Amino acid sequence: MNLRTETGDMQARLDSQAQDIAALQEAAPPEPDLSGVEQQLAQLSETVQSFETRIAALEDRPAAASGDGSESADDLEEMRAALERQQSEIERLLANAQSIEDATAAAARAAAIQAGVSKMTAAISTGSAYEGVVSDLRDAGVSDLPEPLVEGAAEGVATLSSLQNRFPDAARDALAAARASGQSGEENGGVTAFLRRQLGARSVQPREGSDPDAILSRAEAALRDGRVSDALGEIDSLPDEAQSAMSDWIADARARAGAEAGVEDLSQSLTAN
Repeated sequence: MNLRTETGDMQARLDSQAQDIAALQEAAPPEPDLSGVEQQLAQLSETVQSFETRIAALEDRPAAASGDGSESADDLEEMRAALERQQSEIERLLANAQSIEDATAAAARAAAIQAGVSKMTAAISTGSAYEGVVSDLRDAGVSDLPEPLVEGAAEGVATLSSLQNRFPDAARDALAAARASGQSGEENGGVTAFLRRQLGARSVQPREGSDPDAILSRAEAALRDGRVSDALGEIDSLPDEAQSAMSDWIADARARAGAEAGVEDLSQSLTAN
């Protein structure tokens, strides 16, 4: 038996174990409590150091002092078995610490994503830009963001109050265009029709009907309730001339509705996962 070769191999294994212990202690995240694991590793480290001392003593022992070498061989066999037990324990502790670290990282990622969704919802509500939030979510691993959310990120989307305040003027423009093109569904003759055209009169309470004035009255009612998508659904049935006359308002409303639907879809998809 080559005693020095045996002890050299065991020394290499001990060095590797000591490095694993050091790496684990340095890599542990600050959040999880690994104090119990660290204490066990410290105890194992002391045991490893004890083995190193004993191996060094065996290496320095003259071959003649041990007779036929059976005593040294027995010592080596005993230490080999002990080292294997220590190796198994270290591997178990490393796996346990890694599980804690992985769980902590997953929880941190989930919290970051939820915070991002909350910030995005607030930005949509206030009309603020949220390009940084989109970047943060992508960094957190959310790659399939709804396109309407991405499109509105740089400049933000129109607020609900802005759409509500701008609607009367946009509706009057749309109704005037419908009347001018003869698609208002109203009588064109008489004093009443003349005054409607001159004053831009329109219904301000929702009413039934398929004429542009009725459609716009229902759209405004939906908008007052914050139902932007429903308002757009009504406006989609206006004549092309009327829609063209209020195209700026429609574009802003669609951007907001798309962002609202997008953040809702994102929130639901993250919850499902």
